[in-house]
Amino acid sequence: MTDEKSGRTIGDKRPAATLSAVLAGAFFTTGAALASGSLPPEPLSAGPFANFAACLAYLESTHREQSAMAMPEPVTNPAGGTRQIRVYTNGVSQKEGEQATYEAEVGYEFRHVDAERRSIITNYTWERYSMACHGAVFDGTLDRGYALPGTAPAP
Repeated sequence: MTDEKSGRTIGDKRPAATLSAVLAGAFFTTGAALASGSLPPEPLSAGPFANFAACLAYLESTHREQSAMAMPEPVTNPAGGTRQIRVYTNGVSQKEGEQATYEAEVGYEFRHVDAERRSIITNYTWERYSMACHGAVFDGTLDRGYALPGTAPAP
């Protein structure tokens, strides 16, 4: 869900695949080709945790920290252009028994104007976190990737 006032995308109910489709659609409608790439997944480690409650607290803390990174509006870069951090997540989800999961995408968007081509160039990189607690046992992975620069006509 996007808060129009703040521009934060915390609590977005759409899965990360939907985000990719939206971004791809936005770039394709501008007539630009979109491609992307990613690095192999990296294991995340945390703990050891004494119990499920401690592992759950870690997931909740990670959610709070990442949510705080979201920038409601783009910020001007000293070298020109803008930057914005977007956070897409459903938060921590608890299941029956001592099971909990947390997934999030932290996206870094950089834009600048190409005056010669009269277009706005957008670069987007992302980190996708997938974490789970199974009792006191933590399991997690981090995927990193990017979309090749997209272009849109400058106003």
